[in-house]
Amino acid sequence: MARAHALALTLVLLPAAMAAHAQTLPDDQSLVVFNRYVSVRERQLRGYATAGIPLSSFTLNPSLDANVQYNDNVLALEDHPRGDVLARLTPSINANSNWSDSVLSLSATADVDRYAKLTTENSINTNLSAYGWHDLSRSTRFRTLVRFQSLRESREAQDVFVLTRRPIRFRTLELAVGARQRFANSQVQADAYVVKSDFDDAVRRSDGAAVDQDFRDSVLKRGRVRAEFAASPAFAWFAQGTYSKRDFRLRARDPLASARESETVELLAGARFELPVLARGEVGIGYTRGSYRAERFTPVSGLAVRTEVTFLPTQLTNVVVTAERTVNDTGLPTSSGYASLVGGVRVDHELLRQLLLSAGVRYQRDSFNGVDRDDNRVELSASAAYRLKPNVSARVSASRTDLSSNGGDAYRSFVANRFLFGVGVRP
Repeated sequence: MARAHALALTLVLLPAAMAAHAQTLPDDQSLVVFNRYVSVRERQLRGYATAGIPLSSFTLNPSLDANVQYNDNVLALEDHPRGDVLARLTPSINANSNWSDSVLSLSATADVDRYAKLTTENSINTNLSAYGWHDLSRSTRFRTLVRFQSLRESREAQDVFVLTRRPIRFRTLELAVGARQRFANSQVQADAYVVKSDFDDAVRRSDGAAVDQDFRDSVLKRGRVRAEFAASPAFAWFAQGTYSKRDFRLRARDPLASARESETVELLAGARFELPVLARGEVGIGYTRGSYRAERFTPVSGLAVRTEVTFLPTQLTNVVVTAERTVNDTGLPTSSGYASLVGGVRVDHELLRQLLLSAGVRYQRDSFNGVDRDDNRVELSASAAYRLKPNVSARVSASRTDLSSNGGDAYRSFVANRFLFGVGVRP
């Protein structure tokens, strides 16, 4: 049963980790395993689960998603927004081993975007990864991850500082290792990873001038240690420390790159729980500090928060509350980093056996270091997903992003509304 839980955790977390640009190993199994309640997003309907395709000692899980989206402000402009229709095709395949004391998960995903009019926005994003773990004993596990990504930077990203003819392309290569040791009622995890990022130069949209991006090429090294102490199978305390260091490739000859080199420390303490009052999640609070090579970039420090709690008032309705405060590096040439405060609420409701409704709101405030700029972002979203057949689903969604940039160095404010219809197939 423990093997099944670990494999299920791997299959759930790996695609999610790949989709996000935050680089880290998928979290290993905690001392508190969420198994008392089943959220509406986790619930498997009888007759609607796909078993995958057996191939030797692996199980293949291919999928194909096709989406059509209308965005009324594709370029995220403050004045004279331009809308367009996007067709996105996302083929994906996962191969997961069926070994007894190990798991190897191979994954390949591509996003093929094609616009009706703004063809300069067309792109193909790829994501390749190999993740695995091996148990040396019942209490000792080693994990590793290798991942390559070729992506485009979103027009709505905080790091955008000039409008280019095409979205900026970049690639990342990540290598990560981790280990876990369990004791009677506690465990210790240690993870380390290195991420190399390489950005392509671009061309300014207004006048065709070159926009150098070499100053953003970097190597990020990060280590994390986490200790958990179980008070019961449903409640555990934890303490976690993370250290990050970013070096830039051109630091030897580019003062701009050298000045923005950073070291970040984050210390968290909190609890992970699954309570009998229909609530589960993790709450972590602590301290974070980011310091930089150049004296003109003052250290950024203060409260650190990483929290996600799911409330399950009924079997058909869940409420997910998230809160996070972190210090992050930025791609702006004149800023070393920013403090980000994020909070959100999402409600999931199973209206019918095959129909899942969701609605959410998310707020983000980014305060930049070295420049007079504060960004406030509000995102609203609503969606409906319908299971047509065991291997076919349909979805519709609507979302709105409202960003307000303030201060003497503010870049731009914009509003973007998006409407999507999609179909997913999983043989």
